[in-house]
Amino acid sequence: MNTFVKKSLSCLVLSLSAASASTVNAAESSSIVFVHGAHFNADSWQPLQEQLNNQVTSYAVNLPGRNDNILPEKVTLDIAATSLCSFMASIPEEKKMVVAHSQGGAIVNASLSVCPDESIEKIVYVTAVAPLEDEGVFTKLNKADETHYFSGIHFNEQKQSLEISNQQNFANSFAQDANPSQQEWLVKNAVAEPAPIGEAKLKLNKERFNEVNKYYVYAKRDQIISLESQQKIAKDLDLKASFEIDSGHLPMLTKTEELSDLLIKISEM
Repeated sequence: MNTFVKKSLSCLVLSLSAASASTVNAAESSSIVFVHGAHFNADSWQPLQEQLNNQVTSYAVNLPGRNDNILPEKVTLDIAATSLCSFMASIPEEKKMVVAHSQGGAIVNASLSVCPDESIEKIVYVTAVAPLEDEGVFTKLNKADETHYFSGIHFNEQKQSLEISNQQNFANSFAQDANPSQQEWLVKNAVAEPAPIGEAKLKLNKERFNEVNKYYVYAKRDQIISLESQQKIAKDLDLKASFEIDSGHLPMLTKTEELSDLLIKISEM
């Protein structure tokens, strides 16, 4: 870990946001850890955590650089992964199933190098990127994905921040299958995203990565990470199993019950 990351981590640990947690059945030995994607925070998992209710213990991390005092330009992939590691270390259950959405897949993969001793038994990629050694975070996405993304997003070069510039286009691209109340929630809860995360290349602990059981949940109507891109990503992951949901990019919002059932199924495998 370089000097910059170490110094940034010192600040990060002091300012790490409180995370959303569902602590039902806390006596059990395993838990689900939710890792959000770009433009969201731990709250993006709240409808799903409520759906899971008392079936499983779950926690959702708040990654840095969103609604906090950490400048977006300081939030690298390494810093985000270190934040996740710090959060997982605070969870009482030893065994963990990590569920990563979208860009969160890159952060989870990076965390395997930062905290290789963390007891992650399973990773579930929910329409997520999952870069391997020396791959860029978004290398496997196609031009149509980029076009849909930037229909509602503007890159603020001075702040190194990806900002929502058109709320309706953002909602239509991220969750075209959302009903009016879900779209309202989406617009209300979406946030600007630190750009440096997406500019990184991954350093992967291959040995640790190969030890973890991996699963993929495809979102068939996703416009941000298209089904074609998801399939390209997933074919290199040596998956134990894969599943499909007929949704846009945010099945945790629009297909909450279906995704909840899938995660319970995977947790029992």
